[in-house]
Amino acid sequence: MKSFASLTQITIFVRIAESGSLSAAARELNLSPSAVSKSLAQLEDRLGVLLVKRTTRSLTLTDSGRIIFERANDILADLESTLDAARQLKTLQGNLRLTCSIAFGSKQLTPIMGRYLGGQPAVSASIVLDDRLTNLVEENFDLAIRITSRTDSNYAARKLAAIHWMYCAAPDYLDSNEPIRKPAHLAGHRCLAYPGMTANGTWSFLGKNETQQIAVRTVLDSNSSLALYEAALQGHGVACLPTYLVASDIVRGALRIVVPEYRAAITHTLYAMYYRSKYSNALVRSFIDFLVENIGENPPWERALQEAIGVPQFEVETR
Repeated sequence: MKSFASLTQITIFVRIAESGSLSAAARELNLSPSAVSKSLAQLEDRLGVLLVKRTTRSLTLTDSGRIIFERANDILADLESTLDAARQLKTLQGNLRLTCSIAFGSKQLTPIMGRYLGGQPAVSASIVLDDRLTNLVEENFDLAIRITSRTDSNYAARKLAAIHWMYCAAPDYLDSNEPIRKPAHLAGHRCLAYPGMTANGTWSFLGKNETQQIAVRTVLDSNSSLALYEAALQGHGVACLPTYLVASDIVRGALRIVVPEYRAAITHTLYAMYYRSKYSNALVRSFIDFLVENIGENPPWERALQEAIGVPQFEVETR
């Protein structure tokens, strides 16, 4: 009669399945690849089934492996919740490792994290700002805060907010050029273009009852919304920028909205992304809940625009 699988073997298998790699699981668990491989082999022997198919380039779960993975995740989450009930008697503690895009991390995440840490004296945080999509396991992150049109199927994702974009420019630029009274007038202006918001050289404008596509003359394009933001502040042209980045500048008059009756017809989504097994960690759960509470369905940067200058809300296509 075969002995029961150990909790350690189940944990190692879950990390292998999440990361898709024996070596990545070994790095996360601080074990040698040979120890991870041996544990997997022992688990397969005890269960009497093959859990993964391995080639020189990839690792995939078998049907049995997928069933075990789903149930093992639930088992580990239940166990962690049981242990967490005891931890709740103590103050949250530990280091929270996050990765976030540069613009959102600089403008919004950092002050939110400051407020969170202010209420959790035994917690510290490490934030890595990077616009590339980071592998959470390989780089040992607890959480990724991402603005994206799709979520990675390997991760669980909590939707935090819709991210809207607006057309804006510095007062000096607008005062020294032809007035822009409707979207078509932008064809004669200097435009600062973000590739994700520009389709075949056109910008999209959503009004209350219509959508327009306008061909524009791009004088500067960049994959960094921060770079375009700085260019707009310096008066180099009209930019399409996310409201979380420009709301405070619009409110204080450093930037003006161009054709305020319209918004960009495309929006993106802000997510908190994590491995399902990480959600059993009380610290991760606590910070995700704090993000949801502080951002809300109508984020503070959107409320600031609505309260200060009455920016209209439209239903837009989410990407």
